[in-house]
Amino acid sequence: DDMSEVPEGFRALYVEDDMFLQLTMPLTTFDIVSVPYDKAGDGQEALDMCKDTKYAFVLMDNEMPNVSGKEAVKALRDRGFKGMIVGITGHAEGSDERNDFEAVGLDACVEKDSTGSEKVVELLKQAMATYA
Repeated sequence: DDMSEVPEGFRALYVEDDMFLQLTMPLTTFDIVSVPYDKAGDGQEALDMCKDTKYAFVLMDNEMPNVSGKEAVKALRDRGFKGMIVGITGHAEGSDERNDFEAVGLDACVEKDSTGSEKVVELLKQAMATYA
């Protein structure tokens, strides 16, 4: 049953500096499972927003101005953030950039393509299923 109810209070944060992806990525991810989400343009904005809002799921780009995804994820985990954090990258699996990004506390890492989007939908469903 694909129309799984979004648990009350479940909210996602999408962190991406690319304006085009900010518009298009949610169409193939959050919108498919009707998850409410907010957008941040870089890691610093994401960290500020996470102070005010309790996000259950964060989709985080790595290469961004000011504070990178890697730095932001590390800061969130250091603060005790318990939600699911999925990294999104243009780097291939096994590359140093991607390995470093994954090592800071990602639950998963996907690529910026349609397969990545499908994985994000699956991960959102998992996160909703285990959300309390």
